[in-house]
Amino acid sequence: MNPIEYIRRDIEGGDSDTRRRSAADLVKALTEVYEAQVTAMFTGYVAALLAEHAADPVKGWRAKDCAVYLVMAVTVKGKTGEKGATTTNRLVNINDFFTQQVLPELQDPNVNERPILKADALKFVTTFRSQLPTATLVALLPPCIALLGSEHVVVHSYAATAIERFLALREGGKFRLAKSDVLPVAQPLLNGLFSAFKHPDSAENEYLMRAVMRLISFLGSEMLPVAPLCLQALADMLLEVCKNPKSPGFNHYLFESVAALIKHGAATDPGQLATYEATLFPAFDFVLSNDVQEFHPYVFQIFAQLIELSTPPLKASYMQLFPPILQPIFWERHGNVPALTRLLAAFLAKAGPEVGTRERLPPILGVFQKLISSKANDQYGFQLMSAIVEYLPLPTYEQYMPQVWGLLLTRLQSSKTPKYQRGFIVFLSLAICKMGVQAVARTLEKVQGDVLLMILQQVWTPNLALADGPDENKLVAVAATKCLTELQVVIDNQQLWQQIRAALDAKLQGTEAAIEADGQEDGLDDVAGAGYTAAYAKLANASVPDRPVLAEIADPRQFAESSLASFMSRVGGTR
Repeated sequence: MNPIEYIRRDIEGGDSDTRRRSAADLVKALTEVYEAQVTAMFTGYVAALLAEHAADPVKGWRAKDCAVYLVMAVTVKGKTGEKGATTTNRLVNINDFFTQQVLPELQDPNVNERPILKADALKFVTTFRSQLPTATLVALLPPCIALLGSEHVVVHSYAATAIERFLALREGGKFRLAKSDVLPVAQPLLNGLFSAFKHPDSAENEYLMRAVMRLISFLGSEMLPVAPLCLQALADMLLEVCKNPKSPGFNHYLFESVAALIKHGAATDPGQLATYEATLFPAFDFVLSNDVQEFHPYVFQIFAQLIELSTPPLKASYMQLFPPILQPIFWERHGNVPALTRLLAAFLAKAGPEVGTRERLPPILGVFQKLISSKANDQYGFQLMSAIVEYLPLPTYEQYMPQVWGLLLTRLQSSKTPKYQRGFIVFLSLAICKMGVQAVARTLEKVQGDVLLMILQQVWTPNLALADGPDENKLVAVAATKCLTELQVVIDNQQLWQQIRAALDAKLQGTEAAIEADGQEDGLDDVAGAGYTAAYAKLANASVPDRPVLAEIADPRQFAESSLASFMSRVGGTR
């Protein structure tokens, strides 16, 4: 078994078919029922094993290896991937065992001796990280960094995993470790991680790269002094793996690390953006020119991230990318669609005058037509059309809106789904807010004379509850307010007016609830489980930056109350 396969089976629990794991599971089961008796019995076994090791540390390493494994089996009662052991056997003194048996292994200056025991010690502190005091975790960073220098793949991989899990550990929604705890060792830590990649069997070690990603994300803007050197090292690795991608986990964390550097480096210091572009573009050019399909979604996401940080007008190097990404071959690969949609939206946001021309806008609308006709990709069609409505001036695209409405209504009539209905409700709301109710009515009339009234009565108002989240709730609340106060066909129809008003009141309550429930998690803890799939690899560090929807309207409730009060005053207060 190669070292990486051993690590994967050991850390991720893939060794369920081994005798050791079966024995450990039996011990755990017995401990749950007979905790005191089993703990006392195995405490004696552990003491005997440790005595055997103490008598001959060179030949008795297997005894201590067994003892550490046995202590973990007896002690851990409940654990999670995020926190490690969360519930432990109260009869086992974890801190004493750590101090007497585990810490000496970690502090041993000879990092290449007794690799199995060092791996055991690293696994122990990783498993019990939530149970150890914060000061202990901080004190463990230097010995773990030293162990990154071990020639043994298992040891430096476990050391990287321990460091990464320490940095990710939270308590009460906040990181256990502070930046001030990590900054003094940040440089040697980076050096140790990148040096470990030089071992032949660790050139594409995903555990090392995950630690790199975590360190960059943890330190944030504090990475600025070393960001250029770190970026160059990552770009060199990227060029190398492009020749033969074979480790999906490593590749994902590599791109996550690049995205994290851009997020915390270029975003903090825009003056460095040109350096990032010059460093990364050769690798990205290789990916696209050599059709390295596995990396296309990653490269498109990072291009979008860079464009979003750019100041208009965009550089020629970006504009040269625009025609190729409209080619059907890219859109036929399902994994590219989310990233390409994001990239087109970035172009619309930062290069609206250039891409909104008569020559360039129709091909974008052709992409929209292809996406909206697909049940698998219709949400991306709505995203793309929303970007057009949001970022381009109305005269640029108004002439195309009748055809757009025709496509949307045809799909709504022929093969609607709950997902599609929600997308339609939200897009129509955005169009009302951005284009104005009169422009929406005017363009819909060119499809069919009374179609807007029919949509409001049969589709939009009854399904406003499908909109979810603070942004969508705000959009539909503002759109409903505009319909009630500015759209004559609604004002003249008292029944419909009352229906929209009732839906608005319900939605305003939902807006408040959604805002209160909105969390502040960064999403990085989900990177490993949700990031890399055969279809699409979303980069958490390259996520779309938070931008307020309808920034000109701070409070949708206040906007609705003010607008309705003005309207009621205008019509004499009778509805």
